[in-house]
Amino acid sequence: MLVCAVAGLGAAAIVTENMQPQYQSTVRFLVVSPPATGQSALQSDELSRGRIATYAALVKNDLFVERILRDSGVPVDGAQALDAISASGDRDTLLLTVVVTMPDASDAVAAASAIAKNFGPAVNELEEGRRPEGSSQTVLTVVSGPTPEDAPVAPRVGLNLGLGLLLGVALGIGIAVGRRLMDHSLRTPEQVEAATGLPLLARIPHASAARSFEKLLQRRSDSLVDEAGRRLRTNVDHLSQSQHLHSVTVTSATAGEGKTTAALLLAKAWAESGHTVLLLEADLRHPELALELGLAKTTGLSNVLSGQLPLDKVIQRTAFEGLHTIGAGTVPLQPTELLSSKQTPLVLAALKERYSRIVVDATALQPLSDGALMGSLTDGVVVVVRHERVTRQMLALALDNLRAVDSRILGVALNALPDRFAEAHRRGAPRTRRAHRAETVDPGRVRGWPEPGEAARHDDGGSGPGREKDRGSGGSAADDPDGAALPPPRRG
Repeated sequence: MLVCAVAGLGAAAIVTENMQPQYQSTVRFLVVSPPATGQSALQSDELSRGRIATYAALVKNDLFVERILRDSGVPVDGAQALDAISASGDRDTLLLTVVVTMPDASDAVAAASAIAKNFGPAVNELEEGRRPEGSSQTVLTVVSGPTPEDAPVAPRVGLNLGLGLLLGVALGIGIAVGRRLMDHSLRTPEQVEAATGLPLLARIPHASAARSFEKLLQRRSDSLVDEAGRRLRTNVDHLSQSQHLHSVTVTSATAGEGKTTAALLLAKAWAESGHTVLLLEADLRHPELALELGLAKTTGLSNVLSGQLPLDKVIQRTAFEGLHTIGAGTVPLQPTELLSSKQTPLVLAALKERYSRIVVDATALQPLSDGALMGSLTDGVVVVVRHERVTRQMLALALDNLRAVDSRILGVALNALPDRFAEAHRRGAPRTRRAHRAETVDPGRVRGWPEPGEAARHDDGGSGPGREKDRGSGGSAADDPDGAALPPPRRG
């Protein structure tokens, strides 16, 4: 609306600037018909009232216009003069008003002066043969004018700009309403829940920090984005089907909905609660995790599945304690065939022996089948839906792809939500930063219960010098002589 309003003002200003100025000169006549023999004054006034409309039409008569042009010397032709002259009569006051509008002020005054001089005689000449015997001539007395006008009457700058502004605002409203009516994308959490029939596991707010994976790995207890990741972890852990849940695939209907961000938040939240977590990038077509996290090696899952490297050579530590990752690796010629090979379940089984939680960052479900394939190999799937990105039909088709391969769909995480859909705003809490954080904190933290493994981390002294060294190394497990980067195999 603002853009259209500015455009309307600009267009009005341009049109006004290019319009030719117009000047007016006005002359007024008092029409008086003296009483004829045997007539009363009242009858004479009625006669004048009846003639005044005729006189207004006679002003624009072709013969009279030619006469005033000759008398005034105005350099315009007859058609232009007819367009420039307008006349109106008032039956109550017996006033005949003639207005001349021309681009030149002097021409307008000259034409009005010629009308004031010649119109009365011209009327008497026309009525000479029709006047009854004993009646006198109609008198047209000039009572005002011709008025000189120094300022142009057109263009009217204020009116033009106002109209341009109103038209621009109306156009903006029309475009906004049209876009809303034509937009069938999912916008609110209620729409997503109604479209999927699945639980809403998290509301990830729109934040600039979510664009940088390195910033997401920083420990920020008061971050709303991190709180959304903790809520996602808590809701997944408390689902009825979450028993024996060790591996979760995070995917989306289309690309660009923030599935990698959601996967990283979930993995970080599980590592924060004391789990040993691996973030596995299964998007073999567009590897970006290693580069975005600043890791040392670009080899990864594709190199293991193709038999080029052993599993231990591709596992790398991240800057967050307890969180390891395997990148996608070298882009293969046939990613889908490589993921569907017999090696993929064996690799996942080997990773489950080492890690209590595995988060798989898979490809989007449309138009590729890689995401559905990885969803069928893990214990559950979380579908990420970005605000105003997908339609109900697109999301339903993506969920059908998961159900076709018997994937266990845990729920939906809504990403990039504006503030009006935030958790605190929905519950009617005060719109302050402190109140918003209080609404998004986990129930266990509110009661003062520590997360699993939290006490052990505090006993280690927090983020000491040794931890800063791990954050900056970015090396793999094979580079660590003590083998500290890889957790021992889990038992039981």
